[in-house]
Amino acid sequence: MKKYLSFFLLSFAVSACMAQTEKNEKKLPVEVDELTQHVRKQFIPDKRVAIFDVDYRFPSRKEIIVKGATTSLDAKLALLGGLKESHYQITDSMMLLPDSAALEGKTYGIVNLSVCNLRVEPDFSSEMTSQALLGMPVKVLQRDGWYRVQTPDDYIAWVHRVGVYPVTKQAYDEWNRADKVVVTSHYAFTYVNPDATSQTVSDVVAGNRLKWLGTAGDYYRVAYPDGREAFVSKAASMPEKEWKAAVKQDAQSIIRTAYTLMGVPYLWAGTSSKGIDCSGFVRTVLFMHNLIIPRDASQQAYVGQHIDIVPGFGNVQPGDLIFFGRKATADKKERVVHVGIYIGNQKFIHSQGDVHVSSFNPADQEYDEYNLNRLLYAVRILNGIGTPGINTTDTNPYYTK
Repeated sequence: MKKYLSFFLLSFAVSACMAQTEKNEKKLPVEVDELTQHVRKQFIPDKRVAIFDVDYRFPSRKEIIVKGATTSLDAKLALLGGLKESHYQITDSMMLLPDSAALEGKTYGIVNLSVCNLRVEPDFSSEMTSQALLGMPVKVLQRDGWYRVQTPDDYIAWVHRVGVYPVTKQAYDEWNRADKVVVTSHYAFTYVNPDATSQTVSDVVAGNRLKWLGTAGDYYRVAYPDGREAFVSKAASMPEKEWKAAVKQDAQSIIRTAYTLMGVPYLWAGTSSKGIDCSGFVRTVLFMHNLIIPRDASQQAYVGQHIDIVPGFGNVQPGDLIFFGRKATADKKERVVHVGIYIGNQKFIHSQGDVHVSSFNPADQEYDEYNLNRLLYAVRILNGIGTPGINTTDTNPYYTK
């Protein structure tokens, strides 16, 4: 009995010691923790558009193994320099992204599905953060079964390998230079033959881009990023050059496009005509007018011209973006959580539940007291095309040839 009791007590002591050791390993020395936070704040203030994932191992008190990954060489050098000043013996195992060697030089990619889902982690059960559209050029940063990519609005997330076709820089540039067809219908299909009764190749949505190979009657012959060929109806698409020449970037044209999405269901992280969240709605509408803005409402709020709304909304113009959330207080920062497009007469169109029109006027049937009570301000973007955060496929570096 004493033998079993001694064994139990010894096992308990070892387990407790191991638990304490693990706890100590997870708790960073104060100077390391403060340095890490300082570097992150200085170089990677927004983790949605840059990566600074750092992990440490401590073989001994003044030995440190730096692991993880970052997209910023400056951040990495600042971190290692700071650790050296703290007299640590450093083993640098931190990966600088893109990981060209693991990707075999294919550090670029083209979206290969009509809509591909971007997630926080490389797992189908992980939270969806955004979406990307067929034909969209991306940077490929990392591979872990899935691809970690960065989209033209600089958003970083993981996508299943089927969603993106990885390519070299040369193939990427060739794709960008190629003549393309832009899908203009909210939803359509491509076919094996120039005939709607033939086998479908895939679905397509507004904003999708395919390489233009030729014409066959009422159809365009097109190619996907992975080389598959198909036919898409002329009624559902346009040659990209003609589309760019015809598309307008004035308020009324943009509002008309917004109305075509009325009733489309709200989808968290959605950025297509299949389903959209509030900022995805704004981004999708503007992308259909060859305008690219940041992905999230809390990013969109800080581009363009800031407008403090006066009573009666007399200084707000149709086409302005309207933002909602929590105003800054003495102890809390401003928090932007929602966005819509102002359409005039104290009304706005937005995605909340579905795409619909709401009003700030209590006399209107569409009166929205909830959003009026959390109204923040407006941002004017249409007079700021070409300024930071507001560009087109002709000026965005992901699309330039």
